[in-house]
Amino acid sequence: MAGGARFELAGEGHRLPPRHHRRAGRSGHPAHRHAGRNRCSHWRTVVTVLAPVYLLAAGLVAAAVVAIHFIVTAEPRTVPLPTARFAPLRPVRTQARWLRLQDLLLMALRVLAILAVGAGLAQPVLDPPRRDLTRILLVDRSRAVADPAEVADSARALYREGDAVVLFDSTARRVQAGALDSLAALTRSPARGRLSAALIVALRTASEMRERADSFELAIISPFAAEEVDRATDSIRALWPGGVRLVRVAARADSAAPAVVAFDGEPDDPLRFALVNPRSAADTASSNVLVVRGTPDGVDSAWAANGDRALVHWPATHTRADGAPAPAVPPPWTARAAPDSVGGLAAGDAVVVAPFERWAAYEEAGGNAAGRVVARWVDGEPAAIEVPHGAGCIRTVMVGVPARGDLVLQPRFARLAAVLTARCGGPVQPGTLDSARLASLAGEPATAHAAGSALPQPEVSRSAVAPWLFAAALAFALAALVLQWRVARLARPSGAGRDA
Repeated sequence: MAGGARFELAGEGHRLPPRHHRRAGRSGHPAHRHAGRNRCSHWRTVVTVLAPVYLLAAGLVAAAVVAIHFIVTAEPRTVPLPTARFAPLRPVRTQARWLRLQDLLLMALRVLAILAVGAGLAQPVLDPPRRDLTRILLVDRSRAVADPAEVADSARALYREGDAVVLFDSTARRVQAGALDSLAALTRSPARGRLSAALIVALRTASEMRERADSFELAIISPFAAEEVDRATDSIRALWPGGVRLVRVAARADSAAPAVVAFDGEPDDPLRFALVNPRSAADTASSNVLVVRGTPDGVDSAWAANGDRALVHWPATHTRADGAPAPAVPPPWTARAAPDSVGGLAAGDAVVVAPFERWAAYEEAGGNAAGRVVARWVDGEPAAIEVPHGAGCIRTVMVGVPARGDLVLQPRFARLAAVLTARCGGPVQPGTLDSARLASLAGEPATAHAAGSALPQPEVSRSAVAPWLFAAALAFALAALVLQWRVARLARPSGAGRDA
């Protein structure tokens, strides 16, 4: 909204400006102090014009149209012509009064159309009434949460009408409508939590709502697992100009359980040697990860959906002993016409530089929107994708395992295989944040609210009134065309009579 003009429209009543409200609340009756928390502070509605130059230009054009109209329709000075004495005597006809009224109406419609277009281009924004305080609630729904109902109850205790709710796991999204309904239906996600993603959405949300409140309070409801913090969390937290209220809930007891892998493949499969104590495919009851080198069936999918389990579909591309063809490429992956060689692969903290065979490409346009990229080739293309599936997930890995050489026996490949065959959401980092880390996240003091003026302005401001103004301009223009055709049609006989 930088550079825009602001106009204040007075409303009903005689309320004090916000600073006088706060002074009166501190020195007046206690009931007044409590009442001021739940009602709007401002008694005025502010209209912000994002591009006032268009409104000024439209006013000038409209003034020119009015001036031209009266110049053209003004009666010229009468001058007798010498040859007028030879003209026959006929009754003099003049323009009827109703025609002049319709000319004025036509001019008004044209002026209104011009002003409506100018007002629409000026992008007027009606700022809603301001509140003293607005809360932004970051609600954790990741795999580290023990009881989603406890998280929902803690969020409902803080929520008030007009507050913002952001749900997050590995990604974060703001609940646009029905926040209480979303909290009532809150479920745990198998994905890993990311506080950095939640803080970014909180900053963006506060920027969009900065004109609606004098101050903002940021609250995080989470078990604050150690795996939810990354290297960017501190720098993103420093962008919030205030303290953060931390509401801690119980962490899931088995969230740090290690991956127990069951392997469904050939006995001499090279991938088997890179995994740590893989179990047989028949021992899925005591496993939480199943690696299938062939084609998964319905039983495998149901096994993953009925618990916090990961089905890893890692098609084998090496030459099989029985000469059978390799498994087909699952959609949305597509087989390359000719496999190429790529020089490296990265998955989490594991990086392996080796001549891998790349024989499939991922079609992101046809992929699942909820999919998570687990590994990428050095050129940025996805090498492994994970999608939620019931209570678990299905991870597809399109990485060729070399059948020759000792790469599969090296520790770097073992670390890569551990990431690609980890539980849903990636490897689990056990434990929760300590008191020093929590104090750093809360800030000093934790109860300090962020002033709305200290928040950045939104990058893009949209006017909800502009489309209606353009529609009104179109209606005025069409009405002017219809009226102009009507005036021309009714004025034609008068002109014909004068020519006769």
